[in-house]
Amino acid sequence: MLLQLRKDITLLYQLTKANIKLQNENSILGILWYILGPLFLFSILLFVFRSRLGGDVEHYPLYLLLGIITWNFFITGSSRCMMVFSSNAALIKSLPIKLEILLLSAVLYTFFTHILELILFVAFMYWYAVEPMYIPLFFIVLILGFLFTLGVGFFLSSLYVLFRDIQQIWSVITRAWWFATPIFYVPTPNGPGVFFSQFNPIYYMIHLSRQLLIYHEIPSLSQFGAFTGFTVLSLIFGYTVFVYIRPSLVERL
Repeated sequence: MLLQLRKDITLLYQLTKANIKLQNENSILGILWYILGPLFLFSILLFVFRSRLGGDVEHYPLYLLLGIITWNFFITGSSRCMMVFSSNAALIKSLPIKLEILLLSAVLYTFFTHILELILFVAFMYWYAVEPMYIPLFFIVLILGFLFTLGVGFFLSSLYVLFRDIQQIWSVITRAWWFATPIFYVPTPNGPGVFFSQFNPIYYMIHLSRQLLIYHEIPSLSQFGAFTGFTVLSLIFGYTVFVYIRPSLVERL
């Protein structure tokens, strides 16, 4: 058991390392690309919305940037998971590899890029003279976000093997999801945005992070509980779909 676990961890490490190397191969800027995308989007949205939507928001640049990089982690991780089986079809057919490790590797790769984005965010925090607080609680949010993304990844990767149209469908869903999530705006008190945000797991992921890091407030247990509930449901539902489709997955690649 321990020997197999060690082999799985070694394989997971090697796959993640290989993904990072392949992504940066023949790239002049290398890992800088991981932060240039979010930084470019942040600059545009800050220029457009700072005086319109962010005028009354304390530390709006930090509010906006943390929302962008948190969303970026989820959307990038879930999208990489969706393609992971098809892009590794030759490896899956030739070696008795655990499919779960491929999915974990995809999310770990995205988590690595997210850490770089968080380093950029911390630099902005010190620029605006805001010290990060409640780091241990923020790590809990990070772990929950990782597991939630993994659960969605199990679901998307399984469906993509059966229905390639899921890529276009997911693209449409996430565009609507982006605007439904308070990333560059604050929901109006007692408005519909506040109500619908209760059913938006990414809202909790972003909101909890903002409260802990930027505003130095400990969110309520109900908010932590809600995000934990969404994470557990994501893992159970996503993995159940994956287990159901796995017997015929290799044949469909």
